[in-house]
Amino acid sequence: MLRLSFQRLAFISILAVFSLIIGLKTSVAIFYLLFSFILALILLSLACIAAGYFGAKLEFNRSVITKIEEDDSVEIKMAVTNASFIPLFNLLFEDNLSCAEPGQMRRTILIDFLGPGASRSINYSCVCPKRGKFALGPAIIYFFDPFGLFCFKKVYPAFSDIYVYPRTFPITKFPPLVKGVLPWFGIETSHTSGDEDEFFGVRAYKEGDPIKRIHWLSSARKNALIVKQFQRQNFFRATIIFNLERSRNYGEGKESVAEYIVRIAASVAKYLINNNVAVEIIAQAGEIVHIPFNKGPEYLEDVMKFFTVAKPESEVSLIEIFQEHARHVADSSSLVVIMLDKDWEHFSAMLSLDKRNVCLIPLIVMSSTFNYAFDKKEVIIDAMQKVSRWVNFNPIIFSKGDRLEEAFLR
Repeated sequence: MLRLSFQRLAFISILAVFSLIIGLKTSVAIFYLLFSFILALILLSLACIAAGYFGAKLEFNRSVITKIEEDDSVEIKMAVTNASFIPLFNLLFEDNLSCAEPGQMRRTILIDFLGPGASRSINYSCVCPKRGKFALGPAIIYFFDPFGLFCFKKVYPAFSDIYVYPRTFPITKFPPLVKGVLPWFGIETSHTSGDEDEFFGVRAYKEGDPIKRIHWLSSARKNALIVKQFQRQNFFRATIIFNLERSRNYGEGKESVAEYIVRIAASVAKYLINNNVAVEIIAQAGEIVHIPFNKGPEYLEDVMKFFTVAKPESEVSLIEIFQEHARHVADSSSLVVIMLDKDWEHFSAMLSLDKRNVCLIPLIVMSSTFNYAFDKKEVIIDAMQKVSRWVNFNPIIFSKGDRLEEAFLR
């Protein structure tokens, strides 16, 4: 695309008028001479741009970390390579950074010369203030003529994805969890008659091992006695359930109900997984999301990617989500409910899980504190009075402006 700015157009017009005046004041021959000079200058400029625009072959290699947290700075290294035999002059490189703050989403760097086969490394950075999945790019090159009169714009599809995770906070003290005795997922296990332990593997026979545990097939293969090994599988499992309602997302930006819920859920999930707890996610963010029980670094990344893109688009209530998906909550496990103070009336319905040895851990976000002027102390006291009806529960309460990590220390 040819780009001719108003300033350059005005310069050419003034030059043409000046040549006409000189020609009229002197002779027609001088006018033609000046006009021919201007025309040759324009044609030469266009020819230089066209040679670079149509003849150049540019390659881009963007190096950037793909996962960071909110408010972190991301360092970007872009290598621009001229893969053609044409030398390039006066290039203006532009990259689009959708993860940056408004007004900082474009980075432009002048490349004065890029020889055939040469590469130029460009380093820049930006702060990513908002969680989400972002596509960096495309890369744009402006080809300028030697005189700076014209430029061609060319867009290159050089994209890179980056996940800006919600910023988590450290948890030093968490309510006790319930331990189950089911086998770990992914390990081939089977029940043995009359034994509560689980099949774990095989090993060489040792004196005193019962005959009933000899693995005859493996013994025949190895020509030595091999016995089945058993191990009791005790696991902590926790389900995290929350609802990102559109109509109750009070507040703005990071100081909104949905952002607090996402930060709390992400921090709790990270804490539990890092402490070898199998975690399940049940959430509503415009559509129901069910991430089955699992643990480990890879699973944590999958969970964090969901928290990264979750939006407050739910049109249903928390109790509806619970009633439909309570069957997914495992027996002898813990249920972490991230709820609003306005949802507390539904908490009694969740007490039915006690029959399945499920421990309830309520985390309450005081949505009232995001909505209007209030007396924070009175709001919290009112919530605690409601809580006192169930003396076995000690909910963790969050209000707007709190240091969220301190809520787990109260």
